[in-house]
Amino acid sequence: MFTHWLKIYSVPLAIGIAGAGLYAGPASAGTCVLADGNRDTGWLLTFDDAQVSNCVFTGNAGIGRNKGTLDLTLNIANAKPIDIGFVQAVAAAEDSFGLRITWNLSLNNNYQLLRGIRGRAFDNTEKLDDDENEFVENAHPGFAHFHNDGTFNPGPFVGAEDCDCESDRDFKIKAEDAGTFPLGAAGTVTGIGVHQIEEQGRVRSFSVSVEPLEAELR
Repeated sequence: MFTHWLKIYSVPLAIGIAGAGLYAGPASAGTCVLADGNRDTGWLLTFDDAQVSNCVFTGNAGIGRNKGTLDLTLNIANAKPIDIGFVQAVAAAEDSFGLRITWNLSLNNNYQLLRGIRGRAFDNTEKLDDDENEFVENAHPGFAHFHNDGTFNPGPFVGAEDCDCESDRDFKIKAEDAGTFPLGAAGTVTGIGVHQIEEQGRVRSFSVSVEPLEAELR
């Protein structure tokens, strides 16, 4: 299975990392295909496997717009953002609603007391507009962005109402209190929607940088 995956994805993966210039190459490269028996999104992840682990994609069967759920574990060891590449394996055969998944982040806090996390999408591909792609609209702009999915839960960041993200390039999950996620603890944030509309003949890769938000001093 892995050998088959490597044959299919190795060349596009190299193009996505070296050619697109989306992010710096990780020190210890890990990869994860966003596909299972129910759904193949045509996308994969790249990351530093010292920072990111336990990648599990559970596809939604059928042709619905939300293609599935991605579970990922982040090891927060310092203030440095954790970079995750979303690489489209091949150019899209036709315009479509594209990659739309629900992202659950399990966090291991090995840094300090935290108030939240912030994620930013870095998308070097050309921004699409509604004249060229029918799926672009105000709620779904033509660049990599985030949504607040129905399963959202702030996990260890008590009091955060949503992902402060709707249809934008970044998300912020921040506790109302000065700090609610202690050093040495683990917790899971669920229900962050990740979305990138696909354009025929174009590779629409992007990266997401997740940084810890330190507790505020009183």
